[in-house]
Amino acid sequence: MKNIVINESYLRKLHGIYTKQVDEIDLMYGKVYPYGSLPDSTVDITKPFKLRLGGKGFTEAEELTAEIDVVRVGVAGRFKGARSEINNLEHGIKFLLADSDATEQASTLSAEQFEYFMPKTGG
Repeated sequence: MKNIVINESYLRKLHGIYTKQVDEIDLMYGKVYPYGSLPDSTVDITKPFKLRLGGKGFTEAEELTAEIDVVRVGVAGRFKGARSEINNLEHGIKFLLADSDATEQASTLSAEQFEYFMPKTGG
């Protein structure tokens, strides 16, 4: 039977990792990046890209632009969702560290005992 080891140093290590990941996402998300050689050619993943792929009525270019925007919206959503999840983990670890008595007690539990404290889903 394996024991789950939850100690302060491990929690602090995880907290540092999650904090760094949230900070990195914050640095990238919503930042304007240059591309190409034109001065106004920029990319911000949170906004539609400025694409010039031909004149009005060039349906292939319009369809490509729409498809690129679908992907952009999906990527931006994933960044935002990942940030929220990582931020929740970071705050959860802060809570565990603040409640050191509970953390120390949990560090001696077997996997079966630990499972007893986990919330059960219905169904």
